[in-house]
Amino acid sequence: MAASLAAAALAAPSQAASLRVVVVPGLEPGDLAALAERGAVGLLVPDAGPETSAGRARAALERGAVRNSLLGEISGDEPLIEVETANAVPQGRAIVLALPRGERQPNDRRYAIAVLGGGYRGLLTSPSTRIPGLVSIVDVAPTSLGRGDALGSTASADPLAALRELDERIEANRDAKLVVLLLSLALIVALAVFLPSAVLPAFALVLLANLALGAAGSTAVWVDALGVVLAAGAGILLSRAGALVQGLLQVGVLAAYLVATALDERWVALSPLGPTQNARFYGLSNLLATWLLVPALAGAVLLGRKLGAWAFCTVAALAVVVVGGSSFGADGGGAVVLLVSFVVLAALHYGFDRRLAVGAAVVLGALAVALVAGGSSHVTDALSDGPAGLVEDLWRRARLSFERATGGPVALLVFGGVAALAAAALRERRPLLLALLAAIGVSLLVNDSPNDVVLGGLAGYLVLSSAPGLARPATGRAGRAPRERRARTAPASGS
Repeated sequence: MAASLAAAALAAPSQAASLRVVVVPGLEPGDLAALAERGAVGLLVPDAGPETSAGRARAALERGAVRNSLLGEISGDEPLIEVETANAVPQGRAIVLALPRGERQPNDRRYAIAVLGGGYRGLLTSPSTRIPGLVSIVDVAPTSLGRGDALGSTASADPLAALRELDERIEANRDAKLVVLLLSLALIVALAVFLPSAVLPAFALVLLANLALGAAGSTAVWVDALGVVLAAGAGILLSRAGALVQGLLQVGVLAAYLVATALDERWVALSPLGPTQNARFYGLSNLLATWLLVPALAGAVLLGRKLGAWAFCTVAALAVVVVGGSSFGADGGGAVVLLVSFVVLAALHYGFDRRLAVGAAVVLGALAVALVAGGSSHVTDALSDGPAGLVEDLWRRARLSFERATGGPVALLVFGGVAALAAAALRERRPLLLALLAAIGVSLLVNDSPNDVVLGGLAGYLVLSSAPGLARPATGRAGRAPRERRARTAPASGS
């Protein structure tokens, strides 16, 4: 999917002269039917974060850059383009769009945009969103200037119907997220208390249900809720499955997300637990990346016990590619979190030896290939500016995390959850759970959604600690002891 969008963007005709950018205040999505005959159409996300305004959207349009509304107003950058305002759509080649009007308001509406002329037809494609028909406001300036990261277009038999369906799915997922999240948590808690043997497979199947709902394009909250209930119920049927089957199920979840993001990124992006579509558009949300720690760690442990260290390393490599690969999860913070969790788990389970070094090299190599081969993404963009750019990105994430953690009633949830996880870490001695808790601690530092990380971390801890026989106490380095040591420590024969 990412490759096709990139190809579409590259296929967009280069502009010999700048395209005019014209704001038409009265332009509505319904007006795009006529404009589709002159060019390509889409829905514009005017800002980043929970709020926007006329002034913020105009500044972002002129500068080709956004600043999350939690961090204040856009400032510093010089405008890249001049923006006109007109009461009607102009003739000739132009980019026409509507913007928010008025002061601060929720950033939960998408606005009409069309690129007229120049070979554009069908739906607009954006390197920023990777969702056909959905455009970020940062895409407009590069398109006006004819840069390589300009918008492209892809054919569509009925562009207006496609945009209506897209808008409905985004709205439905916004409404369904809290319902699906709370219902999933309630079912997991119930299983952990009353049927612990079902909690691990049920959690895996809930993750698969989220993916299936995204692939099916569900727009009804009751359908999403029913899917979660059925998934948790199916987990009960697998409660007596052996360790090998349980491990393969966990790895199957990782493989399913890998295949889904490779085939059509909308399946994850527009799933009930996917990104918000007003700040992050493709790849994994922080909530999903946190929840995927469970199948990643559990799968590595279960298959590692049955098949050896090579299976452990294979699962670890698969997990970091799914989460961090540019064409897949595209979550750099999530990849760092996974790496930390596997290093802690491997060190406590296998010890610092040659196997750990080789396994770490394999995992890092797999991630490097996934980053390079996948093209541009959130991760490569953060790395492209070198150490200074990476530090700036981490500082921005830290500020966002603080603003979200201290904003309103959610602060009680975040700090209460952090306290509970910290208390668990102080008394925990099981390597699997220590690895999870270390990962959550790092995630709170490198990601910018502390509420999702804390909720996901609490759920993950409950699942991994409740599943019978999964999180065992440390028993020393795994593997066979040297022969001479076994001889020395064998019980003495009677004399």
